[in-house]
This record gives sequence, structure tokens and C-alpha cells, in this order.
Amino acid sequence: MSTVSVLLVDDNPIFLHCAKRFLQKRRDVIVVGTVSGGKWAVDLAQNLKPDVALIDLSMSDLPGLELIPLLRAALPEIGIIALTLLDTDDYRNAALAAGADGFVSKNTMNTDLMPTIQRIAQFDKAALAH
Repeated sequence: MSTVSVLLVDDNPIFLHCAKRFLQKRRDVIVVGTVSGGKWAVDLAQNLKPDVALIDLSMSDLPGLELIPLLRAALPEIGIIALTLLDTDDYRNAALAAGADGFVSKNTMNTDLMPTIQRIAQFDKAALAH
């Protein structure tokens, strides 16, 4: 598989650091940017054009459920994954309805995040090829 570029969006600087380190251990992922909150995420994504954005749903400046449709409108081709502690069916359904392509609980990111990134990156590249 080719390299997947990822943008991390989360208002917790400790989580951003840990998630970046987790992803940097992978040869098939490049973290192209991190942003500590949703307010600047759309501008950064438009500049960096990542394949996938990982978005926390619970941010104080601009919640992920509000950011996802803004990001989807600005960059329709981007893969969006809600990466959150809010692991309930209601939040999962709301994130998907807002335009997310996937949903991963931070509690299971060690096992679930990479398969989700790979699935979404493969799907997006296949869709662009047609």
C-alpha cells in the first residue's frame, strides 16, 4: 500500500503528541500536520491536502460534529475518521451522518485505527480512479 498522509485534529495536546508518535511508527503513514482544535482545521487541511483527517468529536472551540461537515464541504475527497472517547451508538451515528467515513474509539485505537485508515484511504483512491 502507498503512503497515507494524515492530519490530526484534537484539542488535547498530550493526545496529539501520543497519536502522532503512534502513527509515526508506521511506514505507510505520514503525519502531515496537527492542529489543537477545530477552528483552524479546515484552513490547515486545505493547505496540506491530507488523505485522511482524524477528528476528535469533543473539542471546546469547534466540536467535531460541527467541523466534519465544514471539512467535507471544503475537501470532498478527504477521508474523515472520528477518533473519540465518546464511543456510543448515538455519537457514531451522528459522526457518520455529519460526513465522517469512519469512527474509532480512542480506547481501541491500538487495534482499530490503522485498519480504518487503510480501508478509507483505499476506498478514496479507488473512488478517485473511476
